[in-house]
Amino acid sequence: MKKRLLSMILSGILAVGMFGCGVKEQRQSSKSADGEIKVTFPTYMAGENVGATFFIPQIERFNKKYDGKYEIVIEEVPQASYSEKIKQLAQQNKLPVIVHSPGSGGIDLQWFKNVVIANDMAYDLTSFAESHPETTARWNEESIKYSTINGKLVAKPLAVIRPVGLYYNSSMYESDKNIKDQTMDEFIGGLGTNLIAFQTADNAWTTGLLLSAIIANQDGGSELLNKSVDEKLYDYTDPIIVKSVGILQKLMQSNGASNTVGAAYADAANAFMSKQASIICNGSWMASEFGEDSSDKWGNGFNGADVKATIYPGNIALVNTNTFGEFWISNSATDKEKELAEAFLEFRDSKEEIEALILAEGGVCTGIEYSNSFLDKQKETPVLFELAESIDDTTKYSASILDVMPASLADVEFGKLLPKLIDNTLTAEQFCVELTKKAEEAK
Repeated sequence: MKKRLLSMILSGILAVGMFGCGVKEQRQSSKSADGEIKVTFPTYMAGENVGATFFIPQIERFNKKYDGKYEIVIEEVPQASYSEKIKQLAQQNKLPVIVHSPGSGGIDLQWFKNVVIANDMAYDLTSFAESHPETTARWNEESIKYSTINGKLVAKPLAVIRPVGLYYNSSMYESDKNIKDQTMDEFIGGLGTNLIAFQTADNAWTTGLLLSAIIANQDGGSELLNKSVDEKLYDYTDPIIVKSVGILQKLMQSNGASNTVGAAYADAANAFMSKQASIICNGSWMASEFGEDSSDKWGNGFNGADVKATIYPGNIALVNTNTFGEFWISNSATDKEKELAEAFLEFRDSKEEIEALILAEGGVCTGIEYSNSFLDKQKETPVLFELAESIDDTTKYSASILDVMPASLADVEFGKLLPKLIDNTLTAEQFCVELTKKAEEAK
């Protein structure tokens, strides 16, 4: 209760500091001498981040299309530091023009609501949506509803939904039954000596995905996750979670890749692409790593052509559409900067860019009719085609446990506790108690 009160006081101080005194520090003009509008976009989807593979070339295409009118300059920010940077800039009233939405880059939902929404720091995109009906038609309906607060569209909703599944190396893992058609018990029982590329550093992404699939396969598991997305989950002692953590613990001990303890995402990916693991849980965006142009990342006889994709046992796909889309625009931006930002959102969700995104990272957009050239090219990337084909009318969608954790728990504490689970320092029950304590501290 005290922490909630302190949070409210701090939010109030922030609001007074920015608005109460009538002093508003303005961003320096980004209009060049020749009239071109230029903005700097801090993003974690740059450098070695897997999201950079598509995003950086997309920014380059945008700049080329609007050469002489608009230019976006990328500022690379490590994913682990992105949330803190944005929060500091918000406190200084120096927010970037374009910002990643909560749920990405460590931006937590509570902060977004308590600071950004409460202080009217997000530009209302309602007029943009009304004046761009073709763009709006491509947005996911659930994401539109979720991104609308008190009649204001505070973030660009999702256009592409990307259910997350897993990849396996067919030269190492063999099964007479498709993974999605197996029960979780059948899948685990059929692993044999096959190893899984787990992750314990950073946000323990690959590990969190498999734990989510295990939870979703329990009676009431997917319902527990899906209903906890908005308000977040602060109690992890539910028998469903405890049982699932126990299953994960045994899996990590018996079938974890040798580099599991301390493994960041790059380490987990390397384990899979050097045949030190047969299976990795990851999103469709990893598909680009299996093409010949990424062969310099392969080792130990790995061949991207051997990789197959599917969703999880129990016909489970992990996806969360109750989300504030992808980006929001700072309300403190100038009119010209907002003009550029809106042009980028329109460009991002053009039919051509949506098809390019799906070809690069997979996913589905129900708001467009795919071109014939797209359908032909999609088959040229077998893993993306396989992932799309593995989803049917009976597929059950579930949020990930990382979606329902407070940001600090998902990004840091969850991964830090996993090694104690592996070496039996903590039982499954004790692990869940510790998660609950850390979640309570995050309130």
